[in-house]
Amino acid sequence: MKILISVLVPLVTDLLFIYSQKMESDKWLITCPKSCQCQNQLSARLNISLKTVNCTNAGLKKIPNGLQPSTQSLLLGYNHLTDLNDQLFPVLSQLKELDLSFNQIKQLGRGMILQNFTELRSLDLSYNDFRNLLDGVFRGLNRLEILIITHVQIKFIAEHVFDGLTNLQHLSLNGNQLHAIFPEWFMDLGKLECLYLDNNSISYINSGSFAFLKNLRNLSISHNRIKGISQHAFDGLENLTILNLSYNQLVKIPSASFQPIKHIKILHLSGNSFTEIQTGDFVHARFQHLSLDNISDLWLIDRGSFWDLINLRVIKLHNNHQLQYIDPEAFINVPNIEKLYLHNNNLSALSQELMRNFRGNTEITLYDNPLLCDCNVNWIHQIINGKNKTGIKFSESERLTCGGLQETERHLLKEMDEFPAHCPPVLIGRINNTEDKKMGDKHIFQCRAHGIPTPKIHWILPTGILVNETSNNLHLQLTHTGCLTIYHLKLKDSGSYTCVAENYLGETIGITDLIVEKIDIKIFPLGVSSTYVTVVWNGTARNNFPEYEILYRLADDKKEYRSVTVSQYFRSYTINNLEPETQYEFCIAVKSKESGQMMQIACTKVETRDENYMLQGIHHTSNVAVAAVLGIIVVMLLVICAVTVAARKYRQRQYDTPEKSLVNNMLQIPMENLHSPLMSHLGS
Repeated sequence: MKILISVLVPLVTDLLFIYSQKMESDKWLITCPKSCQCQNQLSARLNISLKTVNCTNAGLKKIPNGLQPSTQSLLLGYNHLTDLNDQLFPVLSQLKELDLSFNQIKQLGRGMILQNFTELRSLDLSYNDFRNLLDGVFRGLNRLEILIITHVQIKFIAEHVFDGLTNLQHLSLNGNQLHAIFPEWFMDLGKLECLYLDNNSISYINSGSFAFLKNLRNLSISHNRIKGISQHAFDGLENLTILNLSYNQLVKIPSASFQPIKHIKILHLSGNSFTEIQTGDFVHARFQHLSLDNISDLWLIDRGSFWDLINLRVIKLHNNHQLQYIDPEAFINVPNIEKLYLHNNNLSALSQELMRNFRGNTEITLYDNPLLCDCNVNWIHQIINGKNKTGIKFSESERLTCGGLQETERHLLKEMDEFPAHCPPVLIGRINNTEDKKMGDKHIFQCRAHGIPTPKIHWILPTGILVNETSNNLHLQLTHTGCLTIYHLKLKDSGSYTCVAENYLGETIGITDLIVEKIDIKIFPLGVSSTYVTVVWNGTARNNFPEYEILYRLADDKKEYRSVTVSQYFRSYTINNLEPETQYEFCIAVKSKESGQMMQIACTKVETRDENYMLQGIHHTSNVAVAAVLGIIVVMLLVICAVTVAARKYRQRQYDTPEKSLVNNMLQIPMENLHSPLMSHLGS
């Protein structure tokens, strides 16, 4: 009997529990609010089955009645909710998911609306009408893991608005109007793994912006207005694996900023404003996937742009409509490339030397490029026709075409006959155009060439002087790639520069006209004495130099100038210890960082006064000063005397007049009216 009881009691208990649960579940289903659907449903965000009240697109203007405390998921998206402050949510102690997206909620206040949802794990507030997030609005949501606030046009987020959300793993703030990122937002978000800040108005990323996010794995800040990134912007992101900076306004690869990210695998830089990928832009990094596509101004990928990237598997360089040239040694120690996307660019050739750095099987997309039908495509022709067994494969090879320099007709490369092994040079680059620069600028003339054998490049200056790599000096330098750099341009540097590319089959030239404009800065004297001159200048506010040099020397002296360094904010300076009755030359200049030489911008000549000028000035000034001082003293004495007399009369009137008045009044009183109480008393 005891054995039977011991078996039946637990069984009955379990049955009662199941029955009570069923009754509660039936009650939850029976009391489902009108216009809503109630069912057990898999949550897409939490990936668990929840008791779900789905009131999506139900035309609601307020929180529905009849919500049971056992509700675990409440979906109120696509309704007409506006002000939740005057509505009270029922106590939903088991609520794990709340969707309030696509409403017209005007404000969230400071925590009164959401404070009772202590078990909440997912909250969606997207597509509403509030403009700020104030401290305390998420108070009590300590278990929250997913917070989505996209396309709400938020302009202000208080520094500590996310305090207490210590379990948050996913935060999306896409599609708002944020102009900056503040590290204080993330102080309590040590478990955050995904942060999305796309489609805002962020223009710069400061140092330490994400320093508290040690566990962040995915950071996306695409489609903003980012023009600059601090070298220490990504410090602290020890576990970041995906970084998306696409479609911003970066003009230079922020290489130093990427160095602290030790475990990054995927980097997106598509759609920025790069014109060149330069030597060392990507070096010693662990990227596996790199996107540099859809960059409208990119025309050159230089030697050593991708250096020592042993983990790189996929690189996207397609849809760059200006991309004309990839240096044969653009990839150095990048052995494991599996896919190289180069389609829909402006490439007229692709060097076979480029492939020597790829050790494994590499798939290349090269279609929709204006390839030339010359020796440079011979190796490609052989591969797609199976005559050259390598690890290289061209995807969609049937779309590869080539043509002539002047031809508009394109030919299928696969169907062409054999090409010659050698051909003369073809120039590539920004040639046959005009460049406008200002004095003091640095200018790089770019000239590249395809051909077999590899063409050699030299330049001819406007003076007719031929420049090669042995002609380099502090002012002018030519690199082995064909770049001619002129530092600190002078007016005399204007003229036509001719690039010459040649091999034994011939040569070709390209001409670039350089116009160097004078900087609109003027210097002139403001005050001239026997031993000093004050010079002033204008125009420095319009020109971007951090500092200037004021040069001076005797006008007829050919010795070196003496100089004084002044800030860009100065507008005048006084030079002392000059010789009287002597002509000096004063100039304003800038110093070249590369060479240390001075570049004069504007000059003026001034003659100091004779020795008597200072004495005359002193005598003249002294007479005037004496007269002025004496006049002031006389006036002051008169004023003091007048004030003294007036004060004495005033005091006398206050002291004398009352006494005289009293005496006069007393004389008018009869003697018998004078009465002494003491004397009266004695007489009685």
